[in-house]
Amino acid sequence: MKNQTLVKRYTEGLAGALSLPAEYETVQRELAGFASLIETNESLGQALFRPFLNAAKKGRIIQAILDAQGAQGKTARFLAVLLRHGRMEILPDVLAALPDVWRGRHGVLSFEVRSVIPLDEARRARLETELARIENSPVYCDYVLDPSIVGGLRVGRGNLVYDVSLKGQLDKLKDQISER
Repeated sequence: MKNQTLVKRYTEGLAGALSLPAEYETVQRELAGFASLIETNESLGQALFRPFLNAAKKGRIIQAILDAQGAQGKTARFLAVLLRHGRMEILPDVLAALPDVWRGRHGVLSFEVRSVIPLDEARRARLETELARIENSPVYCDYVLDPSIVGGLRVGRGNLVYDVSLKGQLDKLKDQISER
């Protein structure tokens, strides 16, 4: 990440400007489409990141892209703020952080769930219900396949980790044996 404090500040500002879930989803989708276009079109990306091209021309390029995509006002205003402050390069990092920040502002805790095999819907629902009960808050889980854990689950949010994986249990056993 370029500058975590800077990314956090812009992400918090954007999340604070989005009140309804539908609005959040629209802006996130539009920004992701814009970022993808810049990433896949090298000459466009270079034009927007070059200091030689003045801000007014960059603004017109961005507006033309957003008009072609049918983007809404908040998307254009956020990109204008990034452009005005010379921060366009942090857009991918803001997009990566936005879902967690937006959910956090709405009282939803985000967890990453690692398992060696995909969990079926019934197990996901049971896990999410139990996490919501433990945390006394709504939860969102991002499911990741991770063959390194061998079996079981590893559930984490920030520094909090619930490790019921086979690898985690073996590591604990190894630590206990080495202490003796």
